[in-house]
Amino acid sequence: MDLKSLTMPGAEPFLFPGDSKRNGVLLIHGFTGSPAAMRGLGKYLNETQGYTTLGIRLPGHGTQVDDLRRPTWRDWLVAVEDGLNLLRGMSDRIYVAGLSMGGVLTLIAGNRYEVHGVAALSRPTG
Repeated sequence: MDLKSLTMPGAEPFLFPGDSKRNGVLLIHGFTGSPAAMRGLGKYLNETQGYTTLGIRLPGHGTQVDDLRRPTWRDWLVAVEDGLNLLRGMSDRIYVAGLSMGGVLTLIAGNRYEVHGVAALSRPTG
């Protein structure tokens, strides 16, 4: 059984290639969410600005509820790093945007990796 067959319909990662190699945006969903939560923003940025947008699926998300028990925040950060590396091959300037817990991962990515900007949407505080 391959990994794609384990992903719920609509929860697949997405990639919208941009008009040029200039700007790429990594989009990170929140806890218990899936790339579907960021697909609308990704499509909007792609269609109106010509940006390449990549929506990743964090480990344990978009499959079965029990799958959320296994991964740690470190696994999620590895997924973010993998997404950044993929975008670096397609875009000269990388931005990261995340929703809720994805916003926290966005702030960590902005601190640890070379990115041109971050947007933490509805991130938790405390």
